[in-house]
Amino acid sequence: MKIRCDLHVNGSARKLLLVPGPNETGERLALKLAAYLLFWGFEPKVDASVKTPALSRFEFLPDLIGLDSGGEIVLWVDCQTTTMNKLDKLVKRLPYARLVVLKENARTALRLRADAQANLAKPERVEIIAFPDGGFSEWLSCVREKTEVFGESSGLMINAVVNEHPIVAELKAY
Repeated sequence: MKIRCDLHVNGSARKLLLVPGPNETGERLALKLAAYLLFWGFEPKVDASVKTPALSRFEFLPDLIGLDSGGEIVLWVDCQTTTMNKLDKLVKRLPYARLVVLKENARTALRLRADAQANLAKPERVEIIAFPDGGFSEWLSCVREKTEVFGESSGLMINAVVNEHPIVAELKAY
């Protein structure tokens, strides 16, 4: 399922097309949309590829990336799943970038935080944020193949109307 988005957030408008990769679920695409809204100010890209110059030294890709005016990575977001090996490499290779993992719920966020504490040299460099219990299900139920969003996002909150359904998602950092 592709998700075509018409977004009106924080006083500006953008169009976004989310196309699933191999074996990528609708849930993951919905998380990418939420991450895109949460990091709106970074003007994130969801279609970064190995052809993106800033990613030339990486053997993996982010779900979302934010670049500064010089093309350097300032934001790296993974949604749903990631590995400790990948996070370890990111912490080392991107000392000044914001590294974020977006999870569906507190349980999976807490599990990732425990793994990071046990396996990463600098676990504090990785931000783990998640929807409150039941919050992701509500978000997912609003997202469709054609999705319109009108509202605001900042920090850990999305306050919007998504396909005519009002939603306030207050995510939490772990």
